[in-house]
Amino acid sequence: MKTASIIPLVLSGALLIVVHLHADDDEATKNNSPVEVYADCHVHLLDFLQNGEFQNADHKFPGGKYGAQSATGRYASLPFGERGRRIEALLESMGRAKVRHALVMGMPFIKKWSANEPFKRPRYYLDSPSRVKPARDSDVSVAAAIVDYKLHYADDPAKLAQLDQIHPSLCGFDTTDLGAVDLLIKRIKEFPGVWECVGEVMSRHDDLTNLTTGERPHANHPALARVARFAGEHYLPVTIHHNIAPISRNGDEVKLPYYLNEFIQLIDYCRVGKGDCKQSTTFIWCHSGISRRIVVDNLPFWINEVLKEYGDQVYIDLSWVVLQDYVMKDLDTWVGLIKRYPNRFMIGSDVVGKVSGISATLRPYDDLLRVLPEAVRRKVAHDNFANLMESMASKRAAAGLGGKGIVLASDYEYSDKAHVQPSFKAPPFMEPRLVRAASSN
Repeated sequence: MKTASIIPLVLSGALLIVVHLHADDDEATKNNSPVEVYADCHVHLLDFLQNGEFQNADHKFPGGKYGAQSATGRYASLPFGERGRRIEALLESMGRAKVRHALVMGMPFIKKWSANEPFKRPRYYLDSPSRVKPARDSDVSVAAAIVDYKLHYADDPAKLAQLDQIHPSLCGFDTTDLGAVDLLIKRIKEFPGVWECVGEVMSRHDDLTNLTTGERPHANHPALARVARFAGEHYLPVTIHHNIAPISRNGDEVKLPYYLNEFIQLIDYCRVGKGDCKQSTTFIWCHSGISRRIVVDNLPFWINEVLKEYGDQVYIDLSWVVLQDYVMKDLDTWVGLIKRYPNRFMIGSDVVGKVSGISATLRPYDDLLRVLPEAVRRKVAHDNFANLMESMASKRAAAGLGGKGIVLASDYEYSDKAHVQPSFKAPPFMEPRLVRAASSN
């Protein structure tokens, strides 16, 4: 009897200790966080196979809690009525990460499984040399998940209110197709009141560009001029991946920002007062123009030059590899740059289909946030992105284009003559600054 009575007490005490330690860990994490809430400016709900995590705690579908199948890492296809599980997983992860607002998109490309690589199916764009091609139905998958979520929780106002935290973005179109605007309009009419942004627009993107089938995208392409002008006229920000320079063979091969002029030409073409432009387009520059194997000197200098000229149009997305490859290696310089333009920087996880990883991916940004002044810290962590989305929604509402998400009239059309042969008149941006920098040295 004594042994029997002692064992439960010991076990109970052990359990209390374990639970107490876990509670302390959670509290420590909460207290150590430099901000109360975050915004995530870069979430891919889908991966390069157009699948991704979903809430599967009931194990209704093959795979684990978030649907990943251990043998392949792939996910089951969700039928009608069940696709809202993607949104449930996203919102759960956002809550765990203290993310109050997130820009949510599909994936602009789908990775082919080439007959030349039959031994293993690729899941990421770098998994094999097989090509990628535009994923035209990616936006449908995102919108369908939202629709199913709304249907499932139609009688639960609290659950429906959580949708205010996500800001869906259109990305499933060919950035070299002059008719891409028509597909955007089609998706907006199919899912009115859903979309709040355009992107991630894929322009120049390291090896992803090399793997793209057909014509290669670049920022000053007429198709992107049409997309960006349409977006600006309808108060939709454009989040664009445009590398500042070509890829390098190694970390010692430094490249000049040869691709910067192309991006500047697009920004300038979409600037009020330039030509017939009556409404400037707002751009979010993904990853600060950086991706894998992009090696440039003095990136903060070039970001500063862009913001000095176009700071009313451009936001800087600090997601993905730029944090570790550039920011944390020259922290004082970046802190000075961010303090100079405190309203223009935002952070993001850039998770690709694995939304459960938002919290872990955002935590490294705490090291940057902690060294920023408190007011600037809040802006970078949350307010800049949240304020941008709120401002754009207010402008759409004032223009009769819906509210949170855009709505177009049933008879709306975009002219086939608009911007098909744009005249990019911005003077060279890189060259004179290189000359000035050289002369100052």
